[in-house]
Formats: sequence, structure tokens, C-alpha cells
Amino acid sequence: MGPGWKVGRLAGIEIAIHPSWLIIAFLITYSLAVARFPEQFEGWSTALYWAVAAATAAFFFASVLAHELSHAIVARRFGLKVEGITLFIFGGATSIDSDSRTPREEALIAVAGPVTSLALGLLLMGVDFVVVQPHLGALIGWLGFINVLLGLFNLIPGFPMDGGRVLRAIIWKVRGDRLAATRNAATVGRFFAYGLIGLGVFLALSMDIFSGLWLALIGWFLSNAAEATAAQAGVERTLAGVRVRDALETEPPSVSPNETVAELVNARLLRGEDRAFLVRHGDGGLAGIVTLTDVRRLAREQWDGARVTDVMTRYDELATTRPDVPLIDALKLLQERDVGQLPVVEDDGRNPIGMVSRRGILRLLEARMKLGF
Repeated sequence: MGPGWKVGRLAGIEIAIHPSWLIIAFLITYSLAVARFPEQFEGWSTALYWAVAAATAAFFFASVLAHELSHAIVARRFGLKVEGITLFIFGGATSIDSDSRTPREEALIAVAGPVTSLALGLLLMGVDFVVVQPHLGALIGWLGFINVLLGLFNLIPGFPMDGGRVLRAIIWKVRGDRLAATRNAATVGRFFAYGLIGLGVFLALSMDIFSGLWLALIGWFLSNAAEATAAQAGVERTLAGVRVRDALETEPPSVSPNETVAELVNARLLRGEDRAFLVRHGDGGLAGIVTLTDVRRLAREQWDGARVTDVMTRYDELATTRPDVPLIDALKLLQERDVGQLPVVEDDGRNPIGMVSRRGILRLLEARMKLGF
């Protein structure tokens, strides 16, 4: 899932909306305006049906946000850093920069969202019984129902659902192995995902094609997420105990910041051997890093006049790592920053001893897998 539109902060947590959220917002508004509300409440004007439906979709946005905020707030109570919340077509995702440290933390963070949705849903359903204004009742009644459904659905005991995370916490507690628990929960998640796909196909062929296809699409998404989680657990298992120094490129290519871009291209990049270079000052200190991608951003006619220092990623903007850092953490940093390599530094961070690259890590990972590690 790519980046979304940043819309603000709540409780110090950045909130973003992925463009795909507009699809579900439109589908909810459309289905309520042309089907559910006209069936339940006759005699409204077309404009009123659409207005109440749009307001309901907006409050659904708030409901999903409350669900995700619950995860985020509990995670912060345990000292974990919450990077943000993104709402997308299948709901929401809370980005936490590290895994839970104990099964208890995992379970409490996971269950916070469904508990919030269920509590909100039951409260709204109770309010719906005493509301006499039909327009408000239509909005509250649907929101109550959908929040209860959201809470129950998220309690399905299969990864990556919240219930799957609770299941992982239980297995982790019993077996004492987080990675094994992750694989087990992901397997259960795939089982439920295939069930949703099958049920969706059945509904599409026999009753309601729209609901059936939507259910099958959710199942497909959950299946992919479960498989990705299992694959990630396998990578972590294979790289367990491996440090950055084990994948260190001790003599990475380097250039001077005063070298022209044309010289960099002609003498180095066109040879095709390397695509990333450490940029070093005269004393060997790290000035930054320059890559083929950096050069491509500059118009070709400017290569002769521009210097490496003009196009490189400068030191203060650079992600670096250290030789004793777990290699899996370096790989995650590469993925988070969407870069191909990291300078490896010691002491004050200005003296690079080498470089670790995504390509090098993948080669090491492949070798360890083939050798049965």
C-alpha cells in the first residue's frame, strides 16, 4: 500500500487517507442512497437520500479511525512508536515501528480495535431505539450495525485480522516462539481467507453478485496479506542471529563530491558494475551517497556543469546502520526508506567502513535458505 494524503493529526498521530478509500466511501454512499434507505424510508427526496448516505459514510470514516486509534493509543502506552494511521479500501492500518515485546502486549494492542468497534456499535444501536427523527435514526442505526459487524469480523482468528494477532499472542505465550506463532496464525488466516473467497463466489453466482464479489475481494486481500506475513516470518527465521557485518561490502565504490556528474557517468556508471557510490570527503569522512537514480533526475545537458555534491543524498538526510545491528533490521530500514543500500558506520557516524545493500542481503538470504538455515 502506497502513501496516502495526509489529513492531520489526532493525539499526536499522523492520519492519512489512501486514494482507494474514496472507492469504499463512494460504494457505501451509493448503496445506502439507492438501495437501503429507499427500502427502509419511503417518501424522502432523492437529494435527502444522498445527503444522509454521504453523512453516514463520513461517520463510518470516523468509526474506522476510532478503531485504529485504539490500536495506536494502546501501543503507545506500551512505549511503542506509532508512525501513523492510513485508511484504505479494506479499512485501516496502524503503522508501528517495532513488534510487540511480549504476548500480552500483542494481545492487548490487537484486541483494542474490535473492543472499541463493538462498544461503539452497541452504544449506537441502543441510541437508535430512542431516536424518533427518521433521518438521524437511519444514520445511527446503520452505523451501529456496521460497527458491530466490523468488530466481530476483525475478531476472526486468522492473521492479519486482529483476532489473528490475538491467536498469535496465545501461541507465542504457549510455545515461546514468536516467529513460529506468526507462521501458525498466518496459516489459519489463509484458511479463513479461502473460505471468504469461496463464500463470495457462491453468493455472486446464486444471490447477490455485488456482495459476493466484494467478499471474494476481501478474501483475496487477506490471503495475500497472510502469505506475505508468513514469508516475512520465514525471512526473519533464516536471518536470525545474522548481523550487518555478515553482509558487509567492505570496499564499496566511492567518489569525491567535487567530481562532475559527467565524470561519474562516463568513468563509473556506464561500466555497469555499480549503481551506488559512497561520497567521501578528502579525509575519508562520509559526505553522502549518490546513485543512478539521483543522476537520472538531472537533465543530461547539465551533467558537465553539475558536481556529485549537487545531486547526492547528503549525510544529514541519509539512513545509515552499524555493523552490530541485526541484518533483518537493516533490511526493514531499506524497505521503509525505499533505498537500495545503506552506508555502515562506526564511531561518530562519519566514518563509513562499508555498505550493505538490498541485493547483497538477498544473496545471503538465498544462500542460507538453500543450505537449510
